[in-house]
Amino acid sequence: MTTNRRSLLRLLALLLSFVLIAAACGDDSGDSNDADPVDTGDGDGDEPVDNTGDGDEPVDDTGDGDEPADEPSVELTASWKGVTPTEIHVGVSLLDFDLLVGLGLSAAGWGDQVAYWDAMFADLNANGGVLGREVVPVYEFYSAIDPADADRVCRVLTEDNDVFAVLGGFVGPLAGTVDPCITGLNETILVGGDQTDDELDQSVAPWFMPGQAANASTVILLNLLEEDGALAGQKVFVMAGLADEASHESVISQIEDRGVEVVGEGIIVAPDGDTPAQDGELAVMTERIKELGATAVFIHGNPASSIRGLTASGLHTDLAIWTNNPSGLNNLGETIIDRSVVDGVLTVSGPTDDYIWNDPAYQNECSDIVAAAIPDADIRAPLDYAQDEDNIFNGIRYGCRLIYLFAQIAEAAGAELTHESFQAGAESLSDFSFPGSPNASFSSEKFFADDLFALAAYDSTAGDGQAVPLGDLVDIFQ
Repeated sequence: MTTNRRSLLRLLALLLSFVLIAAACGDDSGDSNDADPVDTGDGDGDEPVDNTGDGDEPVDDTGDGDEPADEPSVELTASWKGVTPTEIHVGVSLLDFDLLVGLGLSAAGWGDQVAYWDAMFADLNANGGVLGREVVPVYEFYSAIDPADADRVCRVLTEDNDVFAVLGGFVGPLAGTVDPCITGLNETILVGGDQTDDELDQSVAPWFMPGQAANASTVILLNLLEEDGALAGQKVFVMAGLADEASHESVISQIEDRGVEVVGEGIIVAPDGDTPAQDGELAVMTERIKELGATAVFIHGNPASSIRGLTASGLHTDLAIWTNNPSGLNNLGETIIDRSVVDGVLTVSGPTDDYIWNDPAYQNECSDIVAAAIPDADIRAPLDYAQDEDNIFNGIRYGCRLIYLFAQIAEAAGAELTHESFQAGAESLSDFSFPGSPNASFSSEKFFADDLFALAAYDSTAGDGQAVPLGDLVDIFQ
């Protein structure tokens, strides 16, 4: 993509550690609130302006001279819920790792998430905030395995605190279905979460996210598989959990539209967390896969249970296995103990953790800021953390990309911050960058930012197990 003037100015602002955001915009429309008001010469100032034309150096206040007077600043108002002339209030939903570790569902967490977010918000505000308004966060932790708790957090942030937007949304086997509580029921902007077609249909408020959206992952993965020649001659069985039943037929249609035979399909009804019930269903389903002569399995939605069932039947060594859920593949949970059985499962990868870590913009605007604010933070490259160590990189990466993306969209929205201007601001970012994503774009139909993708295979030896790109990332939205 060709970088436009706004993107170049934004990149300069990154390298200068947030020189006042209003200046970084390069906006000549007068939206900046930092312009000095013109002294009218009413005698109240120490040095009244002589605008009578009688002095040796008369002031040209007509706008026709070589150095016209600055235009007055646009007035910042309480333009929307959660927005005042001086502040933008945002909610931040954070995953409760203490709960997950206590339940044995995670070996470690992401460190002191609030401290990292506070450091980055403080830096943003110290450098002008968003067009002069400070961004004020409200934090709330949620359980990833309890949709009722996620719903509670949604209501606390959007109803009790009247925030303008929520950063983060909800992830996890159960909580990931609660995002429309924010964007639909409570009509609040969301930056984060994981979009599905069903959830977007329930949404009223604008919703944008940094990485690949679930509802786009199928077409991205199939395009990459087709380009690689991996679809040719395959007989595919399609698997999903009950949470992804709404998109099941769409996935099947997208596979068949490429001339690939779908020999069967199945939905796992038992929820994540009820492993014995799931395994019983999977034993029956894998027998069907054998009988139908499938050569490949396409898993949409959380892949952990499906992979566990394929492994138990021995099919993981005989079939090509594809999943459109890279985040689920990278976070398999504790029910798959030997991660080597997952090696070779194909998915789609955007910028990996290592790629993000090595991005100078990420170092400048994320790691360096937190390191300066919290000198004893054990900040290391993502693959340098053991499975039982708090992965501080994840805590910083997650917060930084969301904060930066929100600020960039809100800045593009202008001084009159509303749902409509926020939507328009995002859609105007047709070619931009943010930490970890040098190629990004939004449009009226594309609500996730990343443009760079590659086919990736799971590798249990990479860190604590993750999908590793098989080739260079390419801009598929160029």
